[in-house]
Amino acid sequence: MSHAPLYLQPGRIGSLEIPNRIVRGATSETMASTNGVVYDSYVELYRRLADGGAGLLLTGHMYVDPRGQASANQTGIHHDRGIPALRRATEAVHEAGGRIFAQIGHCGSQTMMSAIVPVAPSPVPNAMYTIEPEELSDAGIRGLVAAFGAAAGRAAEAGFDGIHIHGGNGYLISEFCSPHANTRDDEWGGDAERRSRFMVEVYDAVRRAVGDDLPVTARLSVEDSVDGGLRREESLERAQLLAGRGIDALETTYGVMRTYFENIRPYVAVGRAQAWRNLLVQRVRQPAGAEAYYRPFARAVKEATGLPVILVGGVRTTETMTDVLSAGDADFLALARPFIREPDLVRKLEAGRHGGVECVSCNMCLAHDGFDPLQCWRDNPRNVAVHIRKHYWTNRRKGQ
Repeated sequence: MSHAPLYLQPGRIGSLEIPNRIVRGATSETMASTNGVVYDSYVELYRRLADGGAGLLLTGHMYVDPRGQASANQTGIHHDRGIPALRRATEAVHEAGGRIFAQIGHCGSQTMMSAIVPVAPSPVPNAMYTIEPEELSDAGIRGLVAAFGAAAGRAAEAGFDGIHIHGGNGYLISEFCSPHANTRDDEWGGDAERRSRFMVEVYDAVRRAVGDDLPVTARLSVEDSVDGGLRREESLERAQLLAGRGIDALETTYGVMRTYFENIRPYVAVGRAQAWRNLLVQRVRQPAGAEAYYRPFARAVKEATGLPVILVGGVRTTETMTDVLSAGDADFLALARPFIREPDLVRKLEAGRHGGVECVSCNMCLAHDGFDPLQCWRDNPRNVAVHIRKHYWTNRRKGQ
């Protein structure tokens, strides 16, 4: 019997054995060209993360269609030209002994790209950006289902160990699943069963593209944070439907949201001493954020489906990691922002580290999405100064 902590013990997702229960959660990289082809910095990012020991790496979401791009310099997987560079990234991960899933998605109406006319199931203004999207036709919907399948095929060709479908956080799939964003009354909306159809058909297209052996997982919206939005009962039925079709694991999250900060919450588990060390004056003036804020979602999906469940959202201490896993509320723990600051976090845990992570959930990294390559802006005073200067001039240009 292993004496390692539960979070360092192996697990399995579909056909793939995962050496520990800690997943590097998805974050946007801003490391691609204007047509979505990744740079060398992307390859090095994932090489460094694999060296750092996380059991599984999830990429930031790659757009499957040109109108599905959420932010500038985002990774695309909508054409074959990007495959060679992505293959170099997977080879770097495998050389370091790691495993990596390609997260594929479409932003729907939730985009920062001003040149894109966004699409969605219905012309409902986006809850976060108030953009009114163009309603998708039946043919357009079927075309996007095919685009997800084609993207999954490209990811398999590039050497990814699995496919992670982005079905949460206000993006297109979660909009189809939401009674707030999907007001259709045809085959793609009108009741819970028809609201499930797009996600189910996307899953089926992905599975056909990659076969039965490559793991396919998904980020699942469990609830919306808007009035008239998705309720948990409906999403649990959707989870059971996906489980019955053979999906290998689910990651739980919010769906349609009013602000990113409902999903990427600030100052999680940051005590006053840690706040002062990081010059985090804002945290000293307010309480620390609660850990594992999606734990009730994970527990509900686990009980409803019996599938492997990935808990993301505010996992910050080894005590919480142990408690979640020992309770059976989730099988894997995804940390996103902590790996930006500490890509070698798991190696530190293997060496016996206990307690909390260095990340203070200040969300400076979020502010640079689409503008600067992914990095921690809090880890030294120089980065903080650069961050402040960038935002000063950005606001000056906006006249703020």
